[in-house]
Amino acid sequence: MRTRTSICALRTMAVRVTNNPGERLSSALPLTVTIRSLRAQSGGAEVVLQILLESGEHQEQKTLLLSTEQYYELKPCRGVITEEAYERLEAASQLCNAVRSGENLLSYGSNTVQALARKLVQKGYPREVAVNAARKLENMGLIDESRDVCREVEKCLHKLWGAKRIQSHLWSRGFSAEAMSALPELLAEVDFARNCASLVQKHYGGLPTDADEQRRMTAGLSRYGYSLSEIRAAFQILKKL
Repeated sequence: MRTRTSICALRTMAVRVTNNPGERLSSALPLTVTIRSLRAQSGGAEVVLQILLESGEHQEQKTLLLSTEQYYELKPCRGVITEEAYERLEAASQLCNAVRSGENLLSYGSNTVQALARKLVQKGYPREVAVNAARKLENMGLIDESRDVCREVEKCLHKLWGAKRIQSHLWSRGFSAEAMSALPELLAEVDFARNCASLVQKHYGGLPTDADEQRRMTAGLSRYGYSLSEIRAAFQILKKL
């Protein structure tokens, strides 16, 4: 964890400057952690902590960001705190920053919990922190997979995709099994044979008479997610036009 790395690095620096071999073999110099200031921001929704880490002659300044909820849970105060208390504060700050990053990503468009967590990992957050942040945003109502899966299905149907391609697309977007369980009901009233016929008219201009052309068209329609029975039914619809 980044907290341990920071503390250990500071202690290592303090020990290395010592010229006395006996001191280098002794335990690391004690670390003092001091909260120097606390300041509310974002209309009181967040609290900024300025922290000083000291080990021997070495110092490091840290700025941590907490949500108001985290602040009241952890109750940090000005003054010296333990390393364990500092680690809890830094872990909370990392989650707070991940949630803030997640909110920013959601402002550009809807995401599933899985997709948002993946994007947060790409931004450098540990996977556990990324998942917890995405789950928190879901609990806040900023991610609603049940609502979003309906919208995504509508978009796919507008593109005249077949059921198989729609399902594959939704899994690739990271929708949960719970959200995906609504898919059969969402597609129950869809006439895929007629949609397939519309796709042929839109992209091919109509049904070709050549058998080889029809076979190539069938392969192309399969990639759109249509079953062979739906494609044959679509061909029958087109022949009657």
